[in-house]
Amino acid sequence: MRMAEQWDAIVIGGGVIGAAVSYFLTKAGMRVCLVERNAIASGTSSASAGHTSVQGRVPGPALELALANINLLDELTRELTTDFEYVRSGGLILAEDETEYRLLKQFAAQQSAHVPVEFWEAADVRRAEPHLNPRHILGATYCHLDGYANPMAVALALSRAAAARGTRIRPHTEVIGVETEGGRVTGVTTASGETLWSPIVVNAAGVWSPSIGRMVGVDVAVVPRKGQLLVSEPLPLLVRSVISHAGHIPFAEHGLDIPPGFEGELQKKRYLKQTRSGGFQGRVYVGSTSEFVGFERENTWDGVWQLCRYALDTVPALARTRLVRAWAGLRPRSRDGRFIIGPAPGIEGFWLATGHDSVGILYSTMTGKLLASFITTGTRPDLLAPFDPARSSLAGATAGAH
Repeated sequence: MRMAEQWDAIVIGGGVIGAAVSYFLTKAGMRVCLVERNAIASGTSSASAGHTSVQGRVPGPALELALANINLLDELTRELTTDFEYVRSGGLILAEDETEYRLLKQFAAQQSAHVPVEFWEAADVRRAEPHLNPRHILGATYCHLDGYANPMAVALALSRAAAARGTRIRPHTEVIGVETEGGRVTGVTTASGETLWSPIVVNAAGVWSPSIGRMVGVDVAVVPRKGQLLVSEPLPLLVRSVISHAGHIPFAEHGLDIPPGFEGELQKKRYLKQTRSGGFQGRVYVGSTSEFVGFERENTWDGVWQLCRYALDTVPALARTRLVRAWAGLRPRSRDGRFIIGPAPGIEGFWLATGHDSVGILYSTMTGKLLASFITTGTRPDLLAPFDPARSSLAGATAGAH
């Protein structure tokens, strides 16, 4: 008869968030077991473009956390033994009409007080990125800190480093129950009938975190947001920067007046990049749609057509390029659009690290580091205060209402 395992902490979810939490808890001296129902990095982390673009983040905790995260990613390139292909390529956000031009110019003037954002006129953009379509660009903002990493490689690098420090990695281990006694968690039960005992359980299951929450009566206010992406064959250098559309900037949250009918953050969120390193060097990634369709992950002709049209409008030289893959990922979007990080209300020892939507890679390592600090010291880091799972804005409207 197999003995039940006893751990200081159990982390559910083997994506970038769960791997980061596991790594930093182990680094703090805890005995950790990371459980994942499939392979490590097989969920949202396997279907993400991996952008680490900070320029559009709203000043305050969201921007501070993003800046701290890219600095930590830089440190981890030296600390971890697995290359996760982190590149600070710089990022351009394009204005394609007069409204976007005006908004981006105002945004750059305001945001430059917090992060190195410049406004470029169309001629500046053409000099830096000559393959972009000049007919579709009136101007752009640029930030040299923006870039990307390989999310699968980040999750694998962190989980391998955690394992090297003593974390038990349990892929293909599905949690079917969370054990409790006297108002606190005591462990988890797996589909194989095992019970893993621990006074701390971290729910980092992304779009599946609500189902884990229901096991202890906790409402995790997250829904899946589908995004379709395309990738090309390897190509000669066409674009150096991460190229994004003005829909990536939440102008209203930055205090800027937007006209009625302006397409918002979730409706017109397109981007493309060409990778510089790793096994996918030279490939162009194009994304992404934004769809609230439950857990449906199929590509659609309409979605693929939209992305192809955007890519050709932005970089005409892609016209004769062959696509080698189209896929879709599910992003965990919270009810109020903010992350959910901290202790779950109503049950002691049950912690949440979810709701990172499409920017999990931009906040992954700092989420892990700060949550590990919170768990081990009992003191909430100031940067996590806005992401309290007990906040009132998580009640009410559905996540798709933004």
